[in-house]
Amino acid sequence: MSEFRYKVLWVDDLSGTQDKIFASGFESVADEYGIDITMFTNWEEAEADLRKDFKSYSAIILDANCKYGKNDNKTDELFIPSVVSSLARMFGEKRQAKPWYILSAGTMSKFDDVIQIAEREHATHQEEWGNMVYLKDAIDNSINSVDTMFKNIVKVANTQNANIIAFNFQDVFKYLGEGKLICKEARTIMMDMLCTFYYPADNWQFKYDGNPLRKVMEYIFRAAYNYGLLPQECFERDNQLNLLESNRYMSGLVTKHSELRYGSDNDTIFPKSIGNITLQILNFTNTDSHTNEEHPYTIDDKDLEISENEKELYFSYVLQLCHVIKSFGAFIDKHPDKETNRKMKRAVSTAVPSINDSVTSPVGQRSMILVSENGPYILNCRLAPCFAKYEGKYAIITEINANKGKDVADFPYYAKINIEN
Repeated sequence: MSEFRYKVLWVDDLSGTQDKIFASGFESVADEYGIDITMFTNWEEAEADLRKDFKSYSAIILDANCKYGKNDNKTDELFIPSVVSSLARMFGEKRQAKPWYILSAGTMSKFDDVIQIAEREHATHQEEWGNMVYLKDAIDNSINSVDTMFKNIVKVANTQNANIIAFNFQDVFKYLGEGKLICKEARTIMMDMLCTFYYPADNWQFKYDGNPLRKVMEYIFRAAYNYGLLPQECFERDNQLNLLESNRYMSGLVTKHSELRYGSDNDTIFPKSIGNITLQILNFTNTDSHTNEEHPYTIDDKDLEISENEKELYFSYVLQLCHVIKSFGAFIDKHPDKETNRKMKRAVSTAVPSINDSVTSPVGQRSMILVSENGPYILNCRLAPCFAKYEGKYAIITEINANKGKDVADFPYYAKINIEN
């Protein structure tokens, strides 16, 4: 069995006993070629699924005589011409075509006429997609056999953008999808973002609004919760997830509101390098956005706005997010037991460092001025709002005062600084 899998849509009403016997063997042969079959008995439902999950499909296989609507009582001999027209419209909307083939017993009365009509549409792609018609009862490995069709599908699929991305990022996508660590919605978003980065001309319709980067971060946090690696205290009203609290906990830091941490001082889910990446992504994508249990995949409060000169930064985070997913997946591989993970939750009493403590004091240290959703800061010191315009510049901390605000756990001091020229 192939380690790399292709998803293929198959539409066949399977009306007879022999058809059902054929279907069982058909899916077994497909599996040997690394093909996962998604089967529908009518075009109405198949088309809806294809539109919803267009990028994930590598090819389409059609019966010559099938039902068009899900409530139809009988098959339609003009099924193929109708479906081919529907596919042409969809491909035009998507600006991308998927290879399609006809697999039939070849016994219907108008079979030759239907094939002739279909060939006119298929001819444009004949050289790229190969033979159009395959027969259910053809001898194995003959020109019109099921084996030959599957070989052809794999050959064509290997040149498709989404499959190239999935192959090159196997270590990422093995954790994404239905029944995997992180949900299928996250897989769809990651595929869209990576395809847009590597093949922008073919993905010009990609939308930055809806905050796709931040959505994937939340899917990661929710997956962590499902494995006992995120406490209930990181959720707020209506089961909204507090992103910064979640990131602190998974980064081995003490949460601000509930004063919890994962394990002891040296324990962490996200290593320091990963925690820094995730924090930067959250700050870049607006941490004020939330989802809840009722609408876990809908963000309707604030969308991410991207200017042309920020796209390079955006896609750098997409690539870093791949690294985050691999790191998180590897951690789950080593810590799969939910109850054991939940026992790692520790309550901590956070003490604010003394201003006079020369060991912990940041006075004299040099660092870059950064800006979060709550304002500018440097190291663990809050800055006056006027310093936001100096984001990215380096400064030296000259004086500190105790922070008495709500974010004291994150920023125990307010600082005065000298900005470098």
